Amino acid sequence: MHFSLAIGDFSRATHLTVKTLRHYHETGLLEPAQIDTLTGYRRYTTEQISVAQIIKRFRDLDMPLSEIREVLSAPDVQARNDLIAAHLKRLENDLARTQTAVASLRNLLEHPAPALHIGRRRAEQVAAAAISEAIHVKDALPWYLGALGELKAALAAQRVNPTGSAGGIFSNAISLTR
Repeated sequence: MHFSLAIGDFSRATHLTVKTLRHYHETGLLEPAQIDTLTGYRRYTTEQISVAQIIKRFRDLDMPLSEIREVLSAPDVQARNDLIAAHLKRLENDLARTQTAVASLRNLLEHPAPALHIGRRRAEQVAAAAISEAIHVKDALPWYLGALGELKAALAAQRVNPTGSAGGIFSNAISLTR
């Protein structure tokens, strides 16, 4: 036997606000069992409580409504589980990024960098060794490290002792295409 609940009672039973239930109805995620044509009052059945609780649990895990809809309408258990697993993987990736950021901030708090004066100066003439090449952005770091090694070897072969620090200048117009 199915019992019918007014939206307020259903809200209390599911811990979803009336506003949220109206939104879920408007988006087609959780439609009421009945709508009074005169008053517009929504009524839900007790059997819909479990679906509402599933939706609430997924929303607590930041699953978008469109993905919840896919989970609820999955054609089979494997498809449903694949959708849930994909969302969990995204949560794990987000957690890993958050943990990395937290560790970095803690490190900055525990080991603050010394105050540095960064300024700009003009030098009339400076002897420099350089290598330039057009490369794909994905090859930038390996190329840069190889170029530094090549420069150090060339200077050592000529018995030149570098006095400044190594560095690089990159174009602001980095292209991601080949």
